[in-house]
Amino acid sequence: MLFTVISLFYSCGIEEPVENIYKGISTFYKNGSYTTFDCVFNNSLKHDGYFLSVKNFNEQGYERESIAFGRLEDVLVGVKYDSIDVYYYTVLYDGDVLQSSYKLDTSANNFFVIDKCNEETGDVSGRFQLTMFLNKWYDWETQPEYDTIQFTEGQFETRINFLD
Repeated sequence: MLFTVISLFYSCGIEEPVENIYKGISTFYKNGSYTTFDCVFNNSLKHDGYFLSVKNFNEQGYERESIAFGRLEDVLVGVKYDSIDVYYYTVLYDGDVLQSSYKLDTSANNFFVIDKCNEETGDVSGRFQLTMFLNKWYDWETQPEYDTIQFTEGQFETRINFLD
């Protein structure tokens, strides 16, 4: 499952602009530090659902971190998803070498909620809170910064991209 989710959101190298893909903003605290990432919310019939990808890029445009929220069958406003597939991973070099992967700590108070969805415009916003633990470390040259990562007061605001 991790491979499927990562392969949906993961691409090599610098992110090339894709026509008509709307990027929004996600803000949250990562282990207490306030952070802003780009986010996209995609609907894909081919992959049978909706997916939220929250990503951080370095100054050269290479991906460094990503929170990948797995398949939602439908966008339901006000529903608290506490068993959603979600993964966090970090990447190295020119964005194509996986450094680490984290899994959801299912014993923690995790949630994902869509607060608003405008059916006409596709504008969507919501909140999340996650506790993730280190699943695998792929980089033998360094040590992981965190064994456990808490994402608190997470918010996203974007537009649904209908891909196919």
